Amino acid sequence: MGMRIRFSQDLNLAIACSAAFLALLFSVVLLRENLRLRTELEQARGGLSGPARALVGDRVPSFQAVTLEGREVLAPGGKGCVLLFFSPKCRACEEQFPLWERLSGEINRECWDILGVSLDPLQETAAWAQGHARGFEIISLPDQTLWRAYRVTAIPQVVVVSPHGIILWVHSGALREDEPTYSALLSIVRQCRESNQGYERGPSVGRHRP
Repeated sequence: MGMRIRFSQDLNLAIACSAAFLALLFSVVLLRENLRLRTELEQARGGLSGPARALVGDRVPSFQAVTLEGREVLAPGGKGCVLLFFSPKCRACEEQFPLWERLSGEINRECWDILGVSLDPLQETAAWAQGHARGFEIISLPDQTLWRAYRVTAIPQVVVVSPHGIILWVHSGALREDEPTYSALLSIVRQCRESNQGYERGPSVGRHRP
């Protein structure tokens, strides 16, 4: 009987040690991945001219891409555009997807497009997307040229751009629905305006400074 108890205790200890080791290993892998993403973003930021962060009122270029579904898009094109910058390897980004899903349902699609912009290669992004339902299309643009142009220095990052290429709203990091800045975002994307001039020189309600 004593041997059985000791064996059971040793087994429980071994299981606990294995679980602790796996948790430590996962933490190390996650830390290394976060450091890699941070390094890439810092490299992108190093090529910027002007302010390091995207600001309301900045002008950004349009770009062409093909969605995971094979549709060619121009952003911004004839409409304004809500761009959701993320990486499939970024846990904070993945936690934002339920909110982004709800945001996509609030957007006036007559005047706004919404795109997820993955910073990872196409193959990795497509494999990740297969297991994630979403209400918006996703493109893969790992080229750092776009990062520099849109000043993506942290992810997740949401950028709202007028049809004329003017940043109307921008937020880096996690976004919550109970924040005033999210209400400001909804007030923009729920409506249509023939001209976005009223926003271009307005207050920087969407700017986020950590």
